[in-house]
Amino acid sequence: MVAYLGQIKEAERLGVKQAAEGNKKSPYRQLQLFAHDDRPQPEWVEVDAANVRVENQLDFGGPWLALELIRKLKLDEFLESVMPSGKEDVPWSRMAIVLAISRLCSPSSELNIAEHYYAKTAMPELLGIPSNKVYDERLYRTMHDRFEQRIDEALKKVEISCRKRKWKKETIDRRVGKIMARNSRAAGLFEVEVNEIDGRAVISWTKNEKWRDWATLNEGCYLLRTNVANWSAEDLWEAYIQLTEAEAAFRIHKSDLRIRPVWHQREDRVLSHILVCFLAYVLWKTLHQMTKSAGLGDEPRRIFEELGKISLVDVVLPARSGVEIRRRCVRRPTDHQAILLQRMGLLLPRQIRS
Repeated sequence: MVAYLGQIKEAERLGVKQAAEGNKKSPYRQLQLFAHDDRPQPEWVEVDAANVRVENQLDFGGPWLALELIRKLKLDEFLESVMPSGKEDVPWSRMAIVLAISRLCSPSSELNIAEHYYAKTAMPELLGIPSNKVYDERLYRTMHDRFEQRIDEALKKVEISCRKRKWKKETIDRRVGKIMARNSRAAGLFEVEVNEIDGRAVISWTKNEKWRDWATLNEGCYLLRTNVANWSAEDLWEAYIQLTEAEAAFRIHKSDLRIRPVWHQREDRVLSHILVCFLAYVLWKTLHQMTKSAGLGDEPRRIFEELGKISLVDVVLPARSGVEIRRRCVRRPTDHQAILLQRMGLLLPRQIRS
């Protein structure tokens, strides 16, 4: 017999009732009045089904498929090994992946990626990089800091060489000039001085942090030149954006990745652009091989476009208590999309943690 004074909770009342009824499977085992499991138990709430809604639809299929290809090739691990992290908030290897996925899914400029494309996709959830961390200046500098590192390493080699051998000042000047020419993106940061002491060239250098601050401010800035004198800056920018949208609509596809034309003029920018295009091309060829091996024909573009229609949405469940429950879910694929995923051996996630 159990005596209980005071108001009893529902869970405790059920425990007493269950203990009183006994254990039908094993009558010799004593049942517990109160569970000792400290794990949180699910709570049930009433949902207003009439007001359930879907919000914040994001492009999911294309970026997700691209990331699956990257992981299949272990391309993310390779980029981490050749592009070690420094003091930056977002590793440059991760930014390279952002650029490669964007080039594969929606070829466009870094400005368009930063201001429009990235935020409307599921890449912030898939890569763990918030939208406010992806801006055009950072995208431009994905390869930029590598040039500073190269100059440092090259100058140290020259310094060691000067200690081991007597070099003429003119020879070292020429070597320094070649180093700066090859890495012009960060050359302005370095102030290099070559002197001749006792017939031996001596090299020293410092970094101009004021130049770094200036480069940070102007990196990625756009200068629009026009002969229209009676427009405001806002009108000019709006007209420019409309022009780029028109060009995108009627752009001639040189290839599936629109590698050409290349609008960059600086050598380092051109090399970075080609590298990103090559990474996207590797993903494209991998998808091509997967579709052929799965017996899906020789049309990877059609398959990529079909899976790219899968979206990520926020399902909002308004509870009767006034609280809204939000679940970020992947839309259920169509029968056709499900067949493609099954043939390619891909498992689509049901939910994404935001």
